[in-house]
Amino acid sequence: MFLVLLWLLLPGALANLFRAVLGLPLWVGAVAGTAGGVGVTWKVLAWRRAWPTYGPLVLIQVLYLITTLGLTWRILGIPALGGLVSIGGGDAGNHAALQMDFVTHKPKTYEGFTFFHTLTYGLRWLFGLDTFTSFRAGFYLVPVSMALALAGGLEFVAGRLWRSGRAMVAAQATLWVATVTAWPFLLLRLLHYHQSDGFYAHLFGTVPLVLAWLAYALPRSPWVRCAALAVFVVFYRYTYGLNLGDLLAASGLLVLLEATRVSGSKYRGGVVLLGLVFLAAATYAYWRLLPLKDISGGITFYSYARALRVQCWTVVGLLAVRFLSSREEPVERRLIDFALLFAGVNALVQQAYLGAGWRVDYYFLKYGFHAVVLLLCLGLLVISIRVGGLFQKGLARAGRWEWALAVLVAVGLFEVTRGWGRAFKIYVPSYWDRVRAEPPLPNLDALEDRGAVALARQVLREEGKSFGGYLSPSWPRTNFTNVELGWVPDDWSRTNGHWPLFVSGQVRQGPGLCVFWEASASDWEGYQRFSKEEGSPLADVVRGLQARPDAVCREHAAPWVASGSRTLCYRCD
Repeated sequence: MFLVLLWLLLPGALANLFRAVLGLPLWVGAVAGTAGGVGVTWKVLAWRRAWPTYGPLVLIQVLYLITTLGLTWRILGIPALGGLVSIGGGDAGNHAALQMDFVTHKPKTYEGFTFFHTLTYGLRWLFGLDTFTSFRAGFYLVPVSMALALAGGLEFVAGRLWRSGRAMVAAQATLWVATVTAWPFLLLRLLHYHQSDGFYAHLFGTVPLVLAWLAYALPRSPWVRCAALAVFVVFYRYTYGLNLGDLLAASGLLVLLEATRVSGSKYRGGVVLLGLVFLAAATYAYWRLLPLKDISGGITFYSYARALRVQCWTVVGLLAVRFLSSREEPVERRLIDFALLFAGVNALVQQAYLGAGWRVDYYFLKYGFHAVVLLLCLGLLVISIRVGGLFQKGLARAGRWEWALAVLVAVGLFEVTRGWGRAFKIYVPSYWDRVRAEPPLPNLDALEDRGAVALARQVLREEGKSFGGYLSPSWPRTNFTNVELGWVPDDWSRTNGHWPLFVSGQVRQGPGLCVFWEASASDWEGYQRFSKEEGSPLADVVRGLQARPDAVCREHAAPWVASGSRTLCYRCD
């Protein structure tokens, strides 16, 4: 499992790191990552068997992955919209523009939070994808990575703790049941919202976080654990930095804890120094976050007080499980330690923020997401380990204490899933539209009209012209589609992507250019409504284009609207 993740992520991670830090071309880091993947794979295969030797375990792992990923696609895939949706935010288009800036001429853009953009660009280059399909692949890589990490992590823990094949199968079966129960009601709802509002980098940051958690917990050597923390702190920093202070603080405390387990006073000082460096870096990271408290942005307000309360109770419950579990199971304790410290620090920061009386806005509302995902993953693994432990000892021979602890964890997982589900219930209407996947979809919009984009590309190819602009009454579609078709804003961060184009409708016209505009009946209503609300000339501009004698209008299939078709108009000079 981990080798699959290694090959999926390492070339992109190093390509991003080398470009963001050193300004090198992406291929340099990709080659280094591929070479590293070959070396690690050879080392691992020389160390242990490539495949599990217990057939039932392999079967249930395969069923787990098929079921989990199939459920994810069934709930989030929404074929009518191509697997990605929008609820109104324009960040997706900004990330598309950012990707091109980073790749072509601005390696320092976006503070280096560009792992997602590097990976999706690599997918475009390798497989000939367009921007939309590469973003779709990058988004679904998040649940794929989590499923692989959970299955692989549990197999690793089970092989370390038990020799009973029955216990391993029972643990994997428990993970299967717990995942298909908890994911639809919490994790997939959160993934849906963050994708639909365009928070791709923030969303992808959960991948290095979950891998850092496992990379710390699974190795036997404290040296390897400290090295793993150092490596994944770097990868996390260059994916998304909002919660970097939390990871640095948690890593610093964990490294100081590991210093007590390192033999030899000569080396212990170096480990202590590393822990102190992490804590100092965490202080700096929090200081850098302070200016963000005054920044507003488009985001859906959920019940943040309830979400934080559930997070705090989850941390308290983890403390109880951590000190009640057997000292003979250090892997489980390390899994809990990492998540406990990360989520605990995260909760303390949120409490301090609220206590200071600062305004609750964009970045605060995004702040708890990574902790929630990590705690959910921990709950899934811990309940699986607890049930596997019962089968290892034998159900009849297991003590009341083991049974009580397993029941406590199961009830706790159910309650926190339900509690967070209530906190994030505002996401439910759009989420159920996505699950239902049939028009009408009152709470969803298309991030990109795939039929219109295909038609625009066909027109440009047949006419031998260049792209001059695309107008739509949908802000996310305007922003994303113009970048998709090749118009990248000169300074997307200053102008908020193509917002000036959306407001003014000033497409580029002249010899050799074609411009496009959406012209279905609902679009005209949208143009008029936006122009009236914002005092924008957009509706007048589109009417002027429509009135031109050389304007051509064509219908195309659009399965996401009730009529099944939409109209795209264009004119070329």
